[in-house]
Amino acid sequence: MGVIALADFGSTYTKVRLVDEGGRLLARAEAPTSIGTDLMDGYGAALAIARDAVGGSVAIEHELAASSAGGGLRVAAVGLVGDLTAAAARQAALNAGARVETVVAGVLSEEQLDELQAARPEIVLFAGGTDGGQAELVLENARRLASRRIGANAVVACNADVAEAAAAFLRGAGTVVEVAANVMPELGRMEIEPAREAILRVFLEHVIGGKGLSASREFERMVKMPTPEAVLEATRLLSRGTPTQAGIGDVAVVDIGGATTDIHSDRTVGAVAPGIEDPLLPPPATLRTVEGDLGLRAGAAGALIADARWIEGESGEREPAIRQAVSIRGEDPAWIPGDEAGARLDGLLAVSCATHALTRHCGTMLLTRGKDGPPTLVRDGPDLREVERVFGTGGVFAHRDDGVSILERALARRPPRSLAPRNPQVRVDGSYVLAAAGLLSTHDPEAAMRLLRIELDLT
Repeated sequence: MGVIALADFGSTYTKVRLVDEGGRLLARAEAPTSIGTDLMDGYGAALAIARDAVGGSVAIEHELAASSAGGGLRVAAVGLVGDLTAAAARQAALNAGARVETVVAGVLSEEQLDELQAARPEIVLFAGGTDGGQAELVLENARRLASRRIGANAVVACNADVAEAAAAFLRGAGTVVEVAANVMPELGRMEIEPAREAILRVFLEHVIGGKGLSASREFERMVKMPTPEAVLEATRLLSRGTPTQAGIGDVAVVDIGGATTDIHSDRTVGAVAPGIEDPLLPPPATLRTVEGDLGLRAGAAGALIADARWIEGESGEREPAIRQAVSIRGEDPAWIPGDEAGARLDGLLAVSCATHALTRHCGTMLLTRGKDGPPTLVRDGPDLREVERVFGTGGVFAHRDDGVSILERALARRPPRSLAPRNPQVRVDGSYVLAAAGLLSTHDPEAAMRLLRIELDLT
């Protein structure tokens, strides 16, 4: 029996899942991520625990990994129009599993160049102009970016007519450049997949090995993608299936972490809404958003700011006591509640993270008043009202028994005009396998889909 080791190098813990080639989960384990020494130390400890669980002598035929250690992948996005090319570039970076450190738009000013330099991105995603449009402005931005030598790596996904010329400016400044198709080849049409794939290639070939996380060549060989990209791949796989296994249709995944809350969604068929206008830039079918102010540890203060009155009412505690409890969480990412009150507050924070992250990810129905015509309804963002399945993943869902209730409470709090899911089935990733399945899909999509069906109880 062939055994595959699937590792997730997290900022706090390294998770290992052992699966057979049929997609059956054999063992799971975790150990503290060994940032201070070598990441392979923590992996070795977690792997030993997992191997002991299946007899110790099992032979590992393949080792694959995703990583968000060392700050994950840091990307800065550059475009010409904030809610068009810059927004498309930002979405391409998010769908590649990146942390978007900053987004700038327009002809780059000295202040914006300072902002980019301060962000210290590992990759700059350079966009701007539809194909054939605003060529001089795009090239001027490339000149200005090159003059500052910002970023060791860049993906150029701008006006195709001048993309090679823009790349030449950046290469002349010593930047490693990959050219991809334009993220917005024509007004209102977003084509982010080529840029996403290019970001991933640059990450694997030029970024992950330079982080100094491991001296072992095995680490570079194992890592296939950033962890958020693995979760997005699993989301897409769940939704669309494989050539031999049908997908389950439109799906959303709520991934609550210590510092951020990510929402991943995939829509196979866009919602039909006669008489309702879509936004100027329709969202892509596969979508990831990141809320950097919502989390259970470093992001707990942001969750409290977003929902202080509700948390105080639900907990029965006074705000000073809640703030003290949240402060403890923010200071120690590995903190675990030791009593019922602490566990209850973690649950309330999780509901808040899911509530606000879903609201921000999904669109809103707006009523606009035309200058010379009647009022018009506009969908501002993705319409996920008909999504049938919502899944929760992350430590809070793997280590608690009330994960379904957390998601149900969050969904019940959707604002009146929100386009969030209305009445979905709710499941939790209790075995913490979504990232592992997304990783496995790079090796064997059929086995990855079977793993998801078994562990998410979709059979």
